[in-house]
Amino acid sequence: MERIVKLSVRNVGHDATDPITTLHRAGEEAIRDSGIGWTFLRPTAFMSNALNWAGMIAADQVVYAPFAVGRAAVVDPADIAAVAAACLTQDGHNHRVYELTGPEPLSPSDQVAILSQVLGRDLRYAEADPASTLAQMVSYGMPKEYAHAVIELFRSTVEPYNSEPTGDITAVTGRPARSFADWAQAHRTEFPAPEAVQNAATIEESR
Repeated sequence: MERIVKLSVRNVGHDATDPITTLHRAGEEAIRDSGIGWTFLRPTAFMSNALNWAGMIAADQVVYAPFAVGRAAVVDPADIAAVAAACLTQDGHNHRVYELTGPEPLSPSDQVAILSQVLGRDLRYAEADPASTLAQMVSYGMPKEYAHAVIELFRSTVEPYNSEPTGDITAVTGRPARSFADWAQAHRTEFPAPEAVQNAATIEESR
Protein backbone atom coordinates (compact mmCIF):
# COMPACT_ATOMS: atom_id res chain seq x y z
CA MET A 1 0.00 0.00 0.00
CA GLU A 2 1.26 3.47 -0.89
CA ARG A 3 1.98 5.52 2.22
CA ILE A 4 3.79 8.60 3.45
CA VAL A 5 5.57 8.93 6.78
CA LYS A 6 6.09 12.63 7.44
CA LEU A 7 8.56 14.05 9.93
CA SER A 8 6.73 16.94 11.56
CA VAL A 9 7.07 18.72 14.92
CA ARG A 10 5.29 18.19 18.23
CA ASN A 11 4.06 21.77 18.29
CA VAL A 12 1.61 21.05 15.44
CA GLY A 13 -0.73 19.28 17.82
CA HIS A 14 -0.62 22.03 20.44
CA ASP A 15 -1.81 25.10 18.51
CA ALA A 16 1.65 26.66 18.15
CA THR A 17 1.88 29.36 15.49
CA ASP A 18 5.63 29.84 15.01
CA PRO A 19 6.80 29.78 11.35
CA ILE A 20 8.32 26.28 11.39
CA THR A 21 5.26 24.72 13.04
CA THR A 22 2.97 26.55 10.61
CA LEU A 23 4.93 25.12 7.69
CA HIS A 24 4.68 21.57 9.05
CA ARG A 25 0.96 21.97 9.76
CA ALA A 26 0.37 22.97 6.15
CA GLY A 27 2.40 19.95 5.00
CA GLU A 28 0.31 17.61 7.12
CA GLU A 29 -2.90 19.09 5.75
CA ALA A 30 -1.71 18.65 2.16
CA ILE A 31 -0.89 15.00 2.83
CA ARG A 32 -4.28 14.38 4.46
CA ASP A 33 -5.94 15.83 1.36
CA SER A 34 -3.87 13.71 -1.03
CA GLY A 35 -5.74 10.47 -0.39
CA ILE A 36 -2.47 8.61 0.24
CA GLY A 37 -2.05 6.64 3.46
CA TRP A 38 -0.10 8.62 6.04
CA THR A 39 1.60 8.56 9.41
CA PHE A 40 2.81 11.75 11.10
CA LEU A 41 5.82 11.74 13.42
CA ARG A 42 5.84 14.76 15.73
CA PRO A 43 9.08 14.78 17.74
CA THR A 44 10.10 17.25 20.36
CA ALA A 45 13.56 18.88 20.21
CA PHE A 46 16.39 16.65 18.98
CA MET A 47 19.14 15.60 21.38
CA SER A 48 21.56 16.20 18.51
CA ASN A 49 20.91 19.96 18.78
CA ALA A 50 23.46 19.80 21.60
CA LEU A 51 26.15 19.33 18.94
CA ASN A 52 25.73 23.06 18.26
CA TRP A 53 27.40 23.57 21.63
CA ALA A 54 30.58 21.66 20.74
CA GLY A 55 32.48 24.78 19.69
CA MET A 56 31.54 26.66 22.85
CA ILE A 57 32.49 23.72 25.02
CA ALA A 58 35.86 23.41 23.31
CA ALA A 59 36.48 27.16 23.59
CA ASP A 60 35.79 27.84 27.27
CA GLN A 61 33.68 24.99 28.73
CA VAL A 62 30.60 27.25 28.88
CA VAL A 63 27.38 26.68 26.96
CA TYR A 64 25.39 29.79 26.11
CA ALA A 65 21.78 29.03 25.16
CA PRO A 66 18.46 30.87 25.55
CA PHE A 67 15.33 29.95 27.50
CA ALA A 68 16.85 28.62 30.71
CA VAL A 69 13.40 27.85 32.15
CA GLY A 70 12.43 25.78 29.12
CA ARG A 71 12.28 22.02 29.60
CA ALA A 72 11.79 19.50 26.83
CA ALA A 73 11.70 15.72 26.73
CA VAL A 74 14.38 15.79 24.02
CA VAL A 75 14.51 12.81 21.67
CA ASP A 76 17.32 10.84 20.03
CA PRO A 77 17.08 11.13 16.21
CA ALA A 78 17.97 7.43 16.04
CA ASP A 79 14.72 6.67 17.83
CA ILE A 80 12.82 8.79 15.32
CA ALA A 81 14.45 6.83 12.50
CA ALA A 82 13.50 3.52 14.15
CA VAL A 83 9.87 4.61 14.40
CA ALA A 84 9.86 5.80 10.78
CA ALA A 85 11.28 2.48 9.58
CA ALA A 86 8.63 0.56 11.50
CA CYS A 87 5.84 2.73 10.12
CA LEU A 88 7.07 2.19 6.55
CA THR A 89 7.52 -1.56 6.82
CA GLN A 90 4.79 -2.71 9.22
CA ASP A 91 1.01 -2.58 9.15
CA GLY A 92 -1.10 -0.83 11.74
CA HIS A 93 0.28 2.70 11.47
CA ASN A 94 -2.00 4.21 8.83
CA HIS A 95 -3.58 7.52 9.85
CA ARG A 96 -1.71 7.52 13.12
CA VAL A 97 0.04 10.46 14.79
CA TYR A 98 2.99 9.75 17.09
CA GLU A 99 4.48 12.34 19.45
CA LEU A 100 8.07 11.21 19.89
CA THR A 101 9.99 12.17 23.02
CA GLY A 102 12.81 11.07 25.23
CA PRO A 103 12.14 9.63 28.68
CA GLU A 104 12.59 12.78 30.78
CA PRO A 105 12.16 16.56 30.62
CA LEU A 106 15.47 18.44 30.59
CA SER A 107 16.39 22.11 30.71
CA PRO A 108 19.49 23.39 28.89
CA SER A 109 21.27 23.36 32.26
CA ASP A 110 20.26 19.73 32.82
CA GLN A 111 21.68 18.74 29.45
CA VAL A 112 24.94 20.56 30.12
CA ALA A 113 25.23 18.82 33.51
CA ILE A 114 24.81 15.43 31.83
CA LEU A 115 27.39 16.30 29.18
CA SER A 116 29.75 17.41 31.94
CA GLN A 117 29.46 14.02 33.62
CA VAL A 118 29.76 12.00 30.41
CA LEU A 119 32.72 14.00 29.10
CA GLY A 120 34.42 14.26 32.48
CA ARG A 121 34.77 18.03 32.21
CA ASP A 122 33.67 20.95 34.35
CA LEU A 123 31.07 22.47 32.04
CA ARG A 124 28.80 25.38 32.88
CA TYR A 125 25.58 26.74 31.45
CA ALA A 126 24.86 30.46 31.01
CA GLU A 127 21.56 31.79 29.70
CA ALA A 128 21.86 33.71 26.44
CA ASP A 129 19.59 36.49 25.28
CA PRO A 130 17.38 35.25 22.38
CA ALA A 131 18.18 38.36 20.33
CA SER A 132 21.91 37.75 20.74
CA THR A 133 21.49 34.11 19.75
CA LEU A 134 19.56 35.16 16.66
CA ALA A 135 22.27 37.66 15.72
CA GLN A 136 24.93 34.98 16.16
CA MET A 137 23.11 32.57 13.84
CA VAL A 138 22.81 35.31 11.23
CA SER A 139 26.54 36.07 11.58
CA TYR A 140 27.23 32.41 10.75
CA GLY A 141 25.38 32.83 7.47
CA MET A 142 21.85 31.74 8.38
CA PRO A 143 19.17 33.88 6.68
CA LYS A 144 17.56 36.20 9.24
CA GLU A 145 14.04 34.93 8.54
CA TYR A 146 15.10 31.34 9.15
CA ALA A 147 17.08 32.28 12.28
CA HIS A 148 13.98 34.01 13.65
CA ALA A 149 11.92 30.88 12.96
CA VAL A 150 14.45 28.72 14.82
CA ILE A 151 14.38 31.04 17.84
CA GLU A 152 10.59 30.90 17.94
CA LEU A 153 10.73 27.09 17.83
CA PHE A 154 13.24 27.11 20.71
CA ARG A 155 10.87 29.39 22.61
CA SER A 156 8.27 26.63 22.62
CA THR A 157 10.33 24.73 25.21
CA VAL A 158 8.72 26.93 27.85
CA GLU A 159 5.31 25.42 27.00
CA PRO A 160 4.32 22.68 29.49
CA TYR A 161 3.49 20.05 26.85
CA ASN A 162 7.09 19.94 25.65
CA SER A 163 8.22 18.64 29.04
CA GLU A 164 5.75 15.74 29.02
CA PRO A 165 7.24 12.39 27.85
CA THR A 166 5.09 10.05 25.80
CA GLY A 167 5.29 6.29 25.34
CA ASP A 168 4.96 6.37 21.55
CA ILE A 169 8.52 5.24 20.80
CA THR A 170 8.06 2.20 23.02
CA ALA A 171 4.62 1.51 21.55
CA VAL A 172 6.01 1.40 18.01
CA THR A 173 9.48 -0.11 18.50
CA GLY A 174 8.92 -2.27 21.58
CA ARG A 175 11.84 -0.73 23.48
CA PRO A 176 12.30 2.32 25.70
CA ALA A 177 13.29 5.67 24.28
CA ARG A 178 16.99 6.43 24.73
CA SER A 179 18.02 8.89 27.40
CA PHE A 180 20.11 12.00 26.83
CA ALA A 181 22.92 10.33 28.78
CA ASP A 182 22.78 7.41 26.29
CA TRP A 183 22.95 9.83 23.38
CA ALA A 184 25.82 11.81 24.93
CA GLN A 185 27.83 8.65 25.56
CA ALA A 186 27.37 7.55 21.94
CA HIS A 187 28.47 10.97 20.62
CA ARG A 188 31.12 11.94 23.14
CA THR A 189 33.90 12.00 20.51
CA GLU A 190 32.03 14.79 18.71
CA PHE A 191 32.78 17.14 21.61
CA PRO A 192 36.53 17.75 21.31
CA ALA A 193 38.44 18.87 24.38
CA PRO A 194 40.06 22.35 24.28
CA GLU A 195 43.53 20.84 24.02
CA ALA A 196 42.51 18.79 20.99
CA VAL A 197 41.27 21.92 19.23
CA GLN A 198 44.45 23.78 20.13
CA ASN A 199 46.64 20.92 18.87
CA ALA A 200 44.70 20.82 15.60
CA ALA A 201 45.16 24.57 15.17
CA THR A 202 48.88 24.27 15.88
CA ILE A 203 49.27 21.54 13.27
CA GLU A 204 47.35 23.62 10.72
CA GLU A 205 49.53 26.68 11.38
CA SER A 206 52.72 24.65 10.92
CA ARG A 207 51.78 23.52 7.43
